[in-house]
Amino acid sequence: MEITKQTAEKQMMAAKDAAAQKFESFKAEASQHLDTAATQLDELRDQLVAKAQEVGKDIDIDGLKASATQHFEEAKASTAQAITDLQAQAETAFSTAAEKADALSDAAEDKFDEVRAEAAVQLDAAQVKLDELKAEAARKIEEAKEKAKGMWSQLFGE
Repeated sequence: MEITKQTAEKQMMAAKDAAAQKFESFKAEASQHLDTAATQLDELRDQLVAKAQEVGKDIDIDGLKASATQHFEEAKASTAQAITDLQAQAETAFSTAAEKADALSDAAEDKFDEVRAEAAVQLDAAQVKLDELKAEAARKIEEAKEKAKGMWSQLFGE
């Protein structure tokens, strides 16, 4: 039974490690997406400013650039906040799952100990019953021997 318990613990730890790796991968991927989005927003701002400069001189390029920069910075901040919120949610989910896995592992260990204790009680009871049956068998064998001796004596007069 000990092998089964160790196997279950190894499987639980492997699942926990896999979840931790997925969480770290999620955080890295989210960070990459944030960097990519920020780069794209900066490129769009630069393209918008370049296009405005091509279109005409009478457009307030500096005002347009400042406005575009402000909007893109707000978009980057909003995206960063959304990713941070998602990371926090993922971290909470992972933490909750890890706690549940630990609790289930503890419960399984407790249950395993209960089953092992019950098995020990059952084995002890079976040993007592086996001892009783052995004693009964020994008694019956003695009775049969005595009966056989009695028949021998009757038949052969000894």
